[in-house]
Amino acid sequence: MGQTTAEKIFASHLRDEPFAGTKVLDLDRVLCHEITTPVAIADLEWRNKDRVYDNTKIKAVIDHVTPAKDSKTALQAKILRDWA
Repeated sequence: MGQTTAEKIFASHLRDEPFAGTKVLDLDRVLCHEITTPVAIADLEWRNKDRVYDNTKIKAVIDHVTPAKDSKTALQAKILRDWA
C-alpha cells in the first residue's frame, strides 16, 4: 500500500532514528506562542543555553489571550516579546 501525503512529508524530513520508536525530524518551521514558550525559555535559561538551533525557522505569535485578560497572561506575552 502506498503512503499517505502526511507519511510522505514525514519520511522526507526524517533525519535520524536513534533508537526504536524515536524519530528525529528536520523541521521547516517551529511555531511558538505565549502560553508554552515562556516555560521553554525558562528551561533554556536553566540549562544555560543562549540560543536556539536556527532562529530563522521560529515564528512567534501571541494568539491565545489577546488582549491579555489579567496580569499573568500579560506577563506571558511580555516574556515572549522580550525573547523574540
